[in-house]
Amino acid sequence: MPLLEHFSLKGSSKVGADAYEQPDPLPEYTGLVSNDHGSPPPYSNQPGPPSSPAHAPVLPPVGAFDTELDAAFSSLNLSSSPAFFPEADQCLAHLKLLSTFHTLKEDIGYTDGLFGLWDAQCETVKNRDEALAKMREKRWTLYVARAVERFGQWWVKVLCNMELGQRLEVRDMSVREPKFTEFTTNGRAKQWTLAMLPPIDVLMVWHSFMLNPRSYLEDCIRYGLKDLWAAGMPWPAVNAAIDTTFNYSVPEEAERMFASATGHHWDNAQDSLNKSLNCPRCSESLEVPWTTWCSNEKTSFRNISEMSGRGYGDREFSYACNGCGANLNHDFVCVGKFKQDVESVILRDWPLGGTILSPSTGNPEGLSERESRSNTFLNRLFQVALRAPVIELVKSEAPSMEDVKILIEKALADKAIITAVNGKSACEDGVPHRLEKLATQKLITRYWQNKSLFALELSGAVVRQSVFVDKMYGIDWLHSPAARATMDRLLVKYSRFIQVIASHKSRVAVPTLDIDLAWHTHQLSPKSYFDYTNTKCGKFIDHDDKIDEETLSKNFQWTSETYEHMYGEVYSACTCWYCEAIQSKYLFEKPFGASKQEKALDDFHESGAPKLCSPGNSAQVSSHSAASMADIPTRDMIARMSRKRYNRELDMAYAKACERANSKGRLVPERNEYFRGAWGYPYLMYGPYMGDVYYAGDACTAAIGSGTPGNCVLGSCGIGLRNIPGCGGCGGGCGGGCGGGGGCGGGS
Repeated sequence: MPLLEHFSLKGSSKVGADAYEQPDPLPEYTGLVSNDHGSPPPYSNQPGPPSSPAHAPVLPPVGAFDTELDAAFSSLNLSSSPAFFPEADQCLAHLKLLSTFHTLKEDIGYTDGLFGLWDAQCETVKNRDEALAKMREKRWTLYVARAVERFGQWWVKVLCNMELGQRLEVRDMSVREPKFTEFTTNGRAKQWTLAMLPPIDVLMVWHSFMLNPRSYLEDCIRYGLKDLWAAGMPWPAVNAAIDTTFNYSVPEEAERMFASATGHHWDNAQDSLNKSLNCPRCSESLEVPWTTWCSNEKTSFRNISEMSGRGYGDREFSYACNGCGANLNHDFVCVGKFKQDVESVILRDWPLGGTILSPSTGNPEGLSERESRSNTFLNRLFQVALRAPVIELVKSEAPSMEDVKILIEKALADKAIITAVNGKSACEDGVPHRLEKLATQKLITRYWQNKSLFALELSGAVVRQSVFVDKMYGIDWLHSPAARATMDRLLVKYSRFIQVIASHKSRVAVPTLDIDLAWHTHQLSPKSYFDYTNTKCGKFIDHDDKIDEETLSKNFQWTSETYEHMYGEVYSACTCWYCEAIQSKYLFEKPFGASKQEKALDDFHESGAPKLCSPGNSAQVSSHSAASMADIPTRDMIARMSRKRYNRELDMAYAKACERANSKGRLVPERNEYFRGAWGYPYLMYGPYMGDVYYAGDACTAAIGSGTPGNCVLGSCGIGLRNIPGCGGCGGGCGGGCGGGGGCGGGS
């Protein structure tokens, strides 16, 4: 949908050429399919342009189909049964969906007055352009927060009613019921029609949820949705709902069904500006505003800059309950959600989040007796010892998940409680086992800053995923004349990336953008992805979407070096200063052992491909998962010094990259180049670091360190996770890198 008439700032530019044009490598995976379309014919076989007519040409209507421009994605062959390995047409359909999300984001951000946020409020501030960018981002993050609420209703009232499955019980895990152990094999993918599709905002949240594979599997198991998990993204229906201008359209029947089942309007923006909420303390029904930010007619730049507000979708949410006078905030609501789950495990035997999957493989099946008891340890702990304290917690003045963490810490230190929970024969010394400590950490991460029904805070997941969406839109592979060949090539590269993971199980692998597209596409077929990664790697590979900036950068260097050593090809087809510095860094660190990598780099530059790889539109490091780590002061100081040291090393590597470029007669990689953000405001591209976002939680901050809010519980650290690729452990910073957490950094 054209928006240029609404822009006061330039948006990101698009390119129409393939950003990676080296000859096709020989694939290791022989199952790649191009759906019988093949690569496009050479340009020499194409007819020349017709001669200019004498009369004025008749222009096609806006948005009309263009045979040449839209050829790559206009007639995709998509199977309703997910393949073991993703296909080129699936990747193109995924790009089409991402472009629809990008169009949606622009529509929402540039809709003046949406949610009561008016551009006119930015006219009087000093830096108008920056204020407008923040205003547009605020509209988007409010829209996302409301979308997550709507998705939760759709999940419970529509998806859970599509199957006759029953909620998982702790007993099912203890006695190894088939509905638990055979969940991943018993599902049958149902055929989706256009009338079954949800609104585009709900579809967007569902998309981000599936890109957290272990969390999505865990919640599907908890709710008994085996057929939903087996089906994955219904590509034929989704593709049919999106036209060539990326408008999303479904039959009126779909709109009626959604509104009738959920009580929400089809259009997110038409829903109420208030959120219905029950007080966690007295259960009083409340109507709280989604935002109070910029509610005054005039506001200061400081207020706009801080994005402060007291609504449910604002970071500083605060509301006084009409019934009991409780001062509700985000922490209070999180505790209320946790209390409800504790009541469910006591009264209904429904397990708590984070207590379902094996920590070693990420699978629900094959748990040893020790692992089974360790996974259910927290459920038993709250059933036996912490029921009353948690229920009483909401009666305190300002409860938070920090208080829940303190309750667990005290229980772990009490040998009498541990003995009562585990039984004398199972725990003679009254000390929690190593896997029980790990289960404690997993549970805390599930509930910290998470008010939703699900295993992760989905608003943050969508916001982080938006970074990847914007980059895919900027590269614009969809309109490349070699789009299908590019998809085949990145699928080969993805299969190699998985082989890197399988061969180095103790390391964190970081993808480039092209690999991440294939990786994300595969995850949208959860059963296929589950089977493939278990076959190749011996475990269900997770996809961590919050990883420390420095850790991400270091592991990207390692991944580049390893890939180029194994396959003799350049890993990142990008010439930005950061990627060039990373290449230079490991070449100079190993002057006598880097000839293979150096040759690959020289071949890449001599091929002419760099001329097609502008830094803003290249398959560079996929950094949308980059997060800043919140830590206790001492560790924070150490981390800050470590980051400064690493940045100095990057500076030195950049200088060497410039010297190398000069000696080879190549252009020096530009470092001080500015790019356009999502709302047109310029930013300096400086590497895989987290950017600013403005929503209720903190999408780009993660906690590390024992006793740090949101991370380790005292008494559960020092558990030696070297051989347990299910959690990053204390200070791991990634809850799951490849080998360090059953997944890989760099994705979302």
